[in-house]
Amino acid sequence: MKSLLLLGMPIALAACAKAPDLVLEETLAPAANAQSQIRHVHGPSVLTGYTSRPVKGPEDWRKLNDEQSPAKQEES
Repeated sequence: MKSLLLLGMPIALAACAKAPDLVLEETLAPAANAQSQIRHVHGPSVLTGYTSRPVKGPEDWRKLNDEQSPAKQEES
């Protein structure tokens, strides 16, 4: 019985609450309004900073690690 009282109390209180005011149509869909000014913003390219590393045969892992190290790339 106590659990029903605990579960029913929030529902009863929510029924007494006032519904929020509706948002204006222009706020929800500015793209549908012909007078709105929409600016196209292009973000950075997806492949910015990409380094191609083709597949090779097995080599010494320390040599490969040194070649691909970001610290080595910053020095040059």
